[in-house]
Amino acid sequence: MASDLMQLGISGLRTSQKQLDVTSHNISNVHTPGYSRQVVDQKAADAQWSGGNYYGSGAYIDSVNRAYDQFAARELTLSTTQLEESNVRQQHMMMLDDFTSKSAVNTVNSMNDFYNSVRSLSDHPNDLGSRQTVLESANQAANSFNNSYETLTNIRRDVNEQLDVTLERVNALGQELAAINTSLQELPDGDKNHDLLDKQRGLINELAKYTKVTVLADKGSLADKVIIGSGDTLVSGVESSQLKMVSGDPDLEDKQIAIVNGNQAKAIKSDHIGGGLGVMLSIRDDVIDKSLDEMGRMAIGFSKQINDLQQSGTDLTGAMGSALFTDVNSPTLLKERVLKPLGSQTDIDVKIDDVNALKAGDYKLTTSFDGTDYSFRLFDPAGNEMKQADGSAYIAATDTLPLEVNVDGLTLTMNTVMGTPPATGQSETVIIQPMRRGAANIGVEMNDPRGLAGHRQTNIVEANPNNTGTAQLSQTSQQTPDALAGTYQIDIINSADLVATANAANSGTATFEAISGAAAENAVGNYTITVNATNKLSMNDGSGNAVKLIDDTGAEVTELDYPLTTTGNTLTMVASDGSQVSVATLSNGAVDGDEFSLAITTSDKLTVRNTQTNTLMDLKDDAGNTVQALAYPLTNANKEITFAGQTNPTLSLSDNANVGDNFSVTLGRSSAVGGNTNFLAMQQIQHEKTMNEGKSSVIDLFEGLATDIGMQKSNADKTAEVNQLDFDAASERVSNISGVNLDEEAANLMKFQQSYMASSRIMSVAKETFDTLMRAV
Repeated sequence: MASDLMQLGISGLRTSQKQLDVTSHNISNVHTPGYSRQVVDQKAADAQWSGGNYYGSGAYIDSVNRAYDQFAARELTLSTTQLEESNVRQQHMMMLDDFTSKSAVNTVNSMNDFYNSVRSLSDHPNDLGSRQTVLESANQAANSFNNSYETLTNIRRDVNEQLDVTLERVNALGQELAAINTSLQELPDGDKNHDLLDKQRGLINELAKYTKVTVLADKGSLADKVIIGSGDTLVSGVESSQLKMVSGDPDLEDKQIAIVNGNQAKAIKSDHIGGGLGVMLSIRDDVIDKSLDEMGRMAIGFSKQINDLQQSGTDLTGAMGSALFTDVNSPTLLKERVLKPLGSQTDIDVKIDDVNALKAGDYKLTTSFDGTDYSFRLFDPAGNEMKQADGSAYIAATDTLPLEVNVDGLTLTMNTVMGTPPATGQSETVIIQPMRRGAANIGVEMNDPRGLAGHRQTNIVEANPNNTGTAQLSQTSQQTPDALAGTYQIDIINSADLVATANAANSGTATFEAISGAAAENAVGNYTITVNATNKLSMNDGSGNAVKLIDDTGAEVTELDYPLTTTGNTLTMVASDGSQVSVATLSNGAVDGDEFSLAITTSDKLTVRNTQTNTLMDLKDDAGNTVQALAYPLTNANKEITFAGQTNPTLSLSDNANVGDNFSVTLGRSSAVGGNTNFLAMQQIQHEKTMNEGKSSVIDLFEGLATDIGMQKSNADKTAEVNQLDFDAASERVSNISGVNLDEEAANLMKFQQSYMASSRIMSVAKETFDTLMRAV
C-alpha cells in the first residue's frame, strides 16, 4: 500500500512540476510579441483492479498545447495586410499632398507672375525694362516646372529604393520560414515545438505587412507552403524563392517585382501582390506617373500656346517672332516620347498638334509583320484597344511606310518599324509617353527682350450669314504683306465671257477684240459681224436675225458706217432685255466681205473688291496672268487666291459657294510700333479653356491634380482609421484566445504550488507508512 501511495505522490509531483513549468513559461513570455499561451492537458491515469474494486493510479501530462485559433490568426494576418496598405498609402499621399501644396503650387504662382508681367508689358509694349521682366518671369516659370519634375522623380526614386529594401526583408522572411519548416520536419512524429510555431506565425504576420499572404499547413507546419499575392509561391516546404526588381520592357524605368525560381524570373502584377509592396507600386505607377504626366501636360500646353502666339506676331524690330520657350516639337523631343525595346530599329516621331485634345498617360502600340503588311494595335492610356467607329482597327494595315496617324492631339509618324524590312512573323510593342517629360523639357530659348512679339497682325475673315453655299474662306498665312492691308469683299458672280475671232479668209487687216469684263450676261449667243461693199457693218445672231447696234449718236440701227465712228471704235449692241452692251472693238482695215465672229457665254467667277476704294483688285490666275476675275470653283490644287504683285497666296476658298455669296476680309498691318495685341492674347491663356477638350485652362489642370491628390489623401486617412480599428479588434480577439493573463497565471502558480506541496506530503506519508511497516517486521 505504501508503494501505491508513493507512486500516487510521484505522479502528482510530476504533473504539478510540469504545470508549474508551463505556468512559469507563460509568465516569462507575457510581453513576448506573438507568443501564444501554453496550456497543459492533464489526465487521470488508468485505474487498477484490486480486491474487487478499481483504484486510481494518479495523473499524467497528456500534452502541452497552444491557446491558438486559426481563424482568429488568419483574421489578424488579413487585417495586418490591410492596415499596412492603408498606412503606406497614407504616408506617400502625405508626401504628394505636400508636393502639390508647395512645389507644384510654386509652379502655378510663377505662371501667374508671368501672365502679370505680360499684362504690365501690354501697357508699355516698347519698354525694354518691362520686356526684361517678362523674360525673367518666363525663366522662373520654366525653372518651377523643372523643379516640380525633379521633386516627383525623386519621390519616384525613393519608392523604388523602398521597394528594394522591402524585397530584401521579404526574401529574408522567406528563408527564415523555410528554416523553421526544416526544424519542424526534423521533429519526431506527433511532437510540436510551440515556441517555433509562434515564431512562424510572427514571421507570417510580418510578411503580411509587405504582401498578401496565404498559408497552407502540412507536415507538422502551419505554413508548409506560403503563397503571396494572387498565387505565387514564396515558400514551399524547406525551399524559398527570391523576389527581385527587374527593369520594364520597353520602359526600363518601369521596374517591376519578379519572383525567381531557378533561372527564370516571372513578373508579378502590381495589382495582384497587395500589402505595402502593392501599394508602393500603385502609388508609383498610378499617382506619381499621373502627376508627372499632368505637370508635363501643363508645361506643354503653357509653352506651346505662348510659342504659337510669339511666332504669329512681330517683335520690336519688325521681324516675325521666334519661340520664347523650348519647341515642344523639336526633332529630339519627337523621338524621346517613344520607348522601344533595346536594339529595336523602330523610328517613330510623336508630334504635339492640338494641346486641347491631349490626354495624360501612356499609349501602347503593338506592330506585327506578316511578310507583306504591317498590322497595328493601339491602346489608349486606360489600356483599352482603340477602334474606328465601324469596329475596325484604329490604324489600318499597310504595306508602305512611312505612315501618319492622328490620335488625341498627336501625330504619330511611323518612319520605320522593326527594321527594313522586318522578319516575317516579327512583332514588337513600344510605349508612347507624350507628356511624361514635358515639365523637364521646358526652358527659355530667348535672351533678347526685343524678341518678344507684342504686335499680331489682325486678320478677319467672315462669311456673309446670308450665303446659301457652304464654301469656307480661310487665310493661307498668319502674316500678310503690309501692302495688302485694307478691307475687301469677295464675290461669287456669274458673268459673261466674250471671245472675238477674225475669219481666217479675211482680206483686210482690221483687228477685232472683245471687251474684257463686258456685262453681256443678257446677250449670250454666237454672232457674226460683216462689212459690205457699201462700207456698212452689220451684226447677225446665230439664226441670221439682224441685231440692233448703237451708232455714235446713241440711236438704234441695224447698220453702222465703217470705219466705225464711235468712241474707241467700240461696237455696242442691244441685248435681249433691251440693255446696251459694248462688246468689242473693230479697227480700220476691213474690206468688203470680211467677217468676224463673237461668242458670248457665261460662267461663275470670283472677284475681290477693295471696299475702301470700291475697285476690283488685280489677281493672278493659274498661268500667272493678271486678271480681275478668277474662274470659280478655283482650279489650282489648294484653292488659293493670290493678289497681283505677290509671290505667295493670301486666301483660300473651298468649293460649293453659290452665285451671290460673298465674304468680307480685313487684313491688318504686319508691323506696328507700340502694338500690344499679341500680349493681350497671351494674357487670355491664363483663363481660357484651351485644354482638356475645352473644359480646362492650363492652371485648371493643376487644380484638378491637387484636388485628386487631396481626395486620395483624405480617403487614405479615413481608410487607415477604419483599418486600425479592424486590426485592433483582430489583435484583441487573438489576445483573448492566445494572450497571457498575469492574474490567471498567478492563480495557477499558487494552485499548482499547493498541488506540488500536497503531492510531496503524500510521498512523506508513504515513506512514514513504509518505515512503520518495516519496524513492525
